Amino acid sequence: MKRLIFSSALLISAFSFSAHAATSFEVEEFNRASIDAMDALQSKNYDRAYENLNIASKLGNKISQFALALMYLQGLGVEQDVTQAYLWLNVAAEGKERKWRDVRDQIKSSLSSEQKAALQPMIDEYIAMYGEDAQEVSCYKRAEMGTNRKLMQCSKYRTPGK
Repeated sequence: MKRLIFSSALLISAFSFSAHAATSFEVEEFNRASIDAMDALQSKNYDRAYENLNIASKLGNKISQFALALMYLQGLGVEQDVTQAYLWLNVAAEGKERKWRDVRDQIKSSLSSEQKAALQPMIDEYIAMYGEDAQEVSCYKRAEMGTNRKLMQCSKYRTPGK
């Protein structure tokens, strides 16, 4: 428990910077990192995938946030870290994807009341920094051409004048 609280405090201090309006560079970085991350995941280049997922996740891409959470959960290219997985799953869950919420809820059900209480401020902080509102991201489901299957898509919009 002490380790969880210590690592929580360390993470909060490491990521303490404020949200800001999206610049053209951030929109381009959002798109590039998202595409590069998915390419790296498909080729099982987990080091490159992690690097790009981390960038895209911090810029608000829900798909990248979920993929990053799975990397932490499974220990693919990173040390397995259920706390990080849970934090990113909570941010990704803003996208209202049922499967993502199910994975998050499975982890949540395994946590004690004390662990949930200790993690809640970190969840709030992550959402405040990397959530849809903070990162000016819009996610929606779009039907895949020729099928009834709907896929999640996220877009980051440039703030006028930036």
